[in-house]
Amino acid sequence: MFFNHGPKILVREMKGKFIVFEGIDKSGKETQAKKLVEYLKSNGFDAIYTEEPTPNNPIGLLIKEWLDKKIEIHSGEAITLLYAADRYEHLKNVIIPSLHQGKIVVCDRYFYSTIAYESVAFGIDKKWIIELHKGIQKPDVIIFIDIDPEVSLKRQRDKPNDRLEKLELLQKVRNAYKEMIDEFGFFALNGNRPIEEIFNDVKSIVDKILFKTQL
Repeated sequence: MFFNHGPKILVREMKGKFIVFEGIDKSGKETQAKKLVEYLKSNGFDAIYTEEPTPNNPIGLLIKEWLDKKIEIHSGEAITLLYAADRYEHLKNVIIPSLHQGKIVVCDRYFYSTIAYESVAFGIDKKWIIELHKGIQKPDVIIFIDIDPEVSLKRQRDKPNDRLEKLELLQKVRNAYKEMIDEFGFFALNGNRPIEEIFNDVKSIVDKILFKTQL
């Protein structure tokens, strides 16, 4: 089952569509995002996958080094500003140009992740984070993959857990996400299910957005 609360999200007029996946670590959002891109391409749409932190610019790489415990940054405000800076570069270099070209941009994480993680990990004021992102491109749809943190930590990883992958923290982050469902109009999906079952819901949501049928 999926559900959507709150007012519809207002977006800038663009030729393309902007779809965001959110969730705690190892929720399956990357898998679902990449499956969606392949599905869209197979149906004749020009779609791209992208992610945050970004893997191809110095700011995103710095964040990844911090997450992997290779460097230390102690200020929560500094971390939050790094995420915001990376996002503005991402918008400038990838997201906005692609939308103008009529592409469907499928993004693994966006500024909602910054609200969920930095407000919990560092006690950063949510209103300040929102103010930092005032005027940014709003997604056409936000899909929140909701899983139990215990399930997240049991899932196979290609590398050791990063500094934010801790049970107590993930529980609080999950709650922070759930508090945003109404405010930002998330579509929330139960991620504790088989991949294909979840993806059927993803396709249903996206098909209705693309073809403008009533949800």
